[in-house]
Amino acid sequence: MSHMKLKTIIVEDEPLSQKALKEILNRFCADSIELLEVAGSVEQAISSIEKHKPHLVFLDITLGSHIDGAFDVLRACHPIDFKVVFTTSSKQPENILMAFHDYGAKKYLLKPLDIDDVVESVNLVQEEIKMKLHETDLTRIIALLNAIGPAETKNKIPIPVRNGVQYISVADIVMFRSDLNDTLVFLNNCTNIKTSRNLKYFEVHHARVEFIRVSRSHIINKNHVQRYSAEDGGTIYLTCGCTVPLSKNNSTDFFEALGR
Repeated sequence: MSHMKLKTIIVEDEPLSQKALKEILNRFCADSIELLEVAGSVEQAISSIEKHKPHLVFLDITLGSHIDGAFDVLRACHPIDFKVVFTTSSKQPENILMAFHDYGAKKYLLKPLDIDDVVESVNLVQEEIKMKLHETDLTRIIALLNAIGPAETKNKIPIPVRNGVQYISVADIVMFRSDLNDTLVFLNNCTNIKTSRNLKYFEVHHARVEFIRVSRSHIINKNHVQRYSAEDGGTIYLTCGCTVPLSKNNSTDFFEALGR
């Protein structure tokens, strides 16, 4: 992706706004994007998107007589497999909400456009696509290694990290803790590793008898449990000083796993 440019389309019906955005992109984002076409109507936009399969679309809301033209375009292009940046004069809350909530807009830029905002939008989209490609590659690598890897990897968990994959022994994992969309993996040497996979990924794809879901944010290794205290609503004490709250919804599974 470092040498690949974002295939980009501008959807804008005002000639002056078309010119302004083209100049910003050509002057400040020439190394990052390939501007394929400028569409001035709903029909042209739909045709252009279907033809070019862009990575990024800059999209005005009102297009000619179509007051909600942008949303007409997006509905026609469902499912949306490109990133959307709105460039509009509309400050209506319902349009802003629809842009982000219903159509996953990366940015909602108000006219007159600010150069820094446009450049930031391009950089954001480029980073997201890079990350997606990186994670896709990691998934393929992990699947391949699991299929052809040596027997000693069978008791290890592949942990995707920034520069590749680390295989960690199940016995060395103390717990997994949710960190928004990421996960922190705590190890018995009192260190932790951050991975871009969420907690659900490890629960579904790497279930082991050793691992127990004990709260919304924690999966623990039962072999690292040192003690349990009913104080403070219930606390589990683990190796390396890790402490985890025990959820009422998970208490039955926890005590059954520990044979109580």
